Amino acid sequence: MLTRTHKRNEIKRNEIKRSKNNSNLFFYNVIETIFNYIYKIIKFIIHISGIGLHYFASHLYTNLCTPNTIIGFLTAPFLTTTPHCQGLRWVVYNGANFINNMWVVFGTWLCSKTLFITQKYNDDNSS
Repeated sequence: MLTRTHKRNEIKRNEIKRSKNNSNLFFYNVIETIFNYIYKIIKFIIHISGIGLHYFASHLYTNLCTPNTIIGFLTAPFLTTTPHCQGLRWVVYNGANFINNMWVVFGTWLCSKTLFITQKYNDDNSS
């Protein structure tokens, strides 16, 4: 049988354990929140860098793989099969698809907002 002192000490120990768990849980939540923000920032940077990559790859491809000279015209069939030209062509192609999809998503979002505002305006005027 536990005495009163032992019970009080056990209660205090349990409270300390709970407070440690709560502080650990709080710390975990803070770390998780920070990592979520970092993830969102990195994801945004990757999306924005896709447009930049497309732009720079387009210019690099025209300079490195299809030079604007007579010799460039003659060497283009050989240069376009090189790995760096194939990689640049891949970046240009996929970057263009990304930009195209971005505009489709933006246009869809804009239409949905316009339709929602128009519907709300019609509902307000009909009553």
